[in-house]
Amino acid sequence: MTLHILAHGLPDPDGPARPVAGRQFEALSELETLAGVTDRVAFWRRFSHLPLQYRVRRGQEVLHQSVHERIAQGKLTPEETPKERALRALKRATTAFNEPSDPTAQPLPDVLDALARSADAARDAGATALEIIDASEGLEH
Repeated sequence: MTLHILAHGLPDPDGPARPVAGRQFEALSELETLAGVTDRVAFWRRFSHLPLQYRVRRGQEVLHQSVHERIAQGKLTPEETPKERALRALKRATTAFNEPSDPTAQPLPDVLDALARSADAARDAGATALEIIDASEGLEH
């Protein structure tokens, strides 16, 4: 796994993250949030003494450990909830809409349908309006 390391030593928050506890992630920032990281600069600074190729791997190991500790403490469910799954699907649909494979083409009806279905599924799974807006970041609401 390779992640872009930003100039000040932090990995790219939009970079990939390994799955943990039955959950998939679209971006490293989602894993950080699930692990309860409130100050990402302070968190990643702990690994600045390591060579670049080990920083992200070691940081993700610590994030995974934090997720498992939060599950053991009952702060997280052991598996991804339907709401988390629906919000992740909405993020994927938003990305497909915002970053089409052919930027000159009009959005296909199936892309728009997937976006609408994902938003409806997130709402039905109990996501709040603010969570849906956050998941569909980049769209005009």
